[in-house]
Amino acid sequence: MRLSALALAASLALSSVAAAAGKLERRLYVTDRSTISVYDLDNGHALVRKIEVPGGGGYKGIAASVQLGKLYVSSYKQDELICIDLATDKIDWRKKLGKYADSMWVTPDGQTMYIPYRDDDSWWVLRAKDAEVIAKIPVGRGRNYDVNPIGSIGPHNTWINPAGTRVYLEVLTLPYVYIADTKTNKLIGKVGPFSKGVRPFAVSDDEKYVYANVDGLLGFEVGAVRDGEKWGGAMLHRVEAKTPPSRLAEYPNPPARKPHSTPSHGINLSPNQKEVWMVDGVYGYVYVYVYDVTSLPPKYVTGVPIYMDPQEHPTPGWISFSIDGKYAYPDGGIVIDTATKTIVARIPTSEKLIEIDFMDGRPVKAGHR
Repeated sequence: MRLSALALAASLALSSVAAAAGKLERRLYVTDRSTISVYDLDNGHALVRKIEVPGGGGYKGIAASVQLGKLYVSSYKQDELICIDLATDKIDWRKKLGKYADSMWVTPDGQTMYIPYRDDDSWWVLRAKDAEVIAKIPVGRGRNYDVNPIGSIGPHNTWINPAGTRVYLEVLTLPYVYIADTKTNKLIGKVGPFSKGVRPFAVSDDEKYVYANVDGLLGFEVGAVRDGEKWGGAMLHRVEAKTPPSRLAEYPNPPARKPHSTPSHGINLSPNQKEVWMVDGVYGYVYVYVYDVTSLPPKYVTGVPIYMDPQEHPTPGWISFSIDGKYAYPDGGIVIDTATKTIVARIPTSEKLIEIDFMDGRPVKAGHR
């Protein structure tokens, strides 16, 4: 009897451990023309389902709050910020606030959203639960170029540090990345000037460096986040990428108008902070740079072609990573294994995608663009 009781107790203990471990499901949410496609990272990125967003489309940003169980997209089609419940795939609310909602970020605690409005001059600070306006951070507007103008010129892209204490802000055509304190919602510094207006950018987790695409450059520039005790430092390095001669021969006459009006519109840091990945929006390559945060300038490693057939002309405009850093997702329809630098799947990726992990059906972790 006693052995039986012990065996029962052991069995119950094992069951409790298994229950506590739960079932982890990793999902990739990818915006389409109007819907949102959900893919299974652990099953070859197989399509799981599509989320209908009536009247949605022209998506400019995507973010999530696992604490609230919500997914957010900004839609240019009707100029809305849309909140979707992750448990039901149903739309909770959709709101029109400023003009031209762009690429937002939710703080790590899931409670606050920082969203730029491109036809405005500010980032709006919103309560993520219901989009109540908490504050505004005036940053300014750019001035379009006399040669090769890019279109709209206002607040554009956002980045928040892992602690959620600082938010980094970029305005089209302005050669700076601005830094604001999330406690006061006031500007505390700016990185730059870079050589021209900043486009997509990434900030190292230790907040030492900003890696930024800039207008007119196939490549990126590196800026210092701090100058001694002061927030905001100078531009340190310029990296000019080179399209392989073989690709130049395959595609000798690319269109005069570049996607996003610039050669490189897409850059990100791998989660292990060891690599910078950057897209070539003209010739359809993803360029990979390896760097050590204590040793600059960055050193070129390899290039990964996005196209399947050399006659294809993909024009990637962004790049994101899975939370664990195993996969890279350039806009352009491929999934890259970051260790081997090889393509492992082809799915209709887009510029606005995000990984969200679920444990027993409950969201527990979210990545970022």
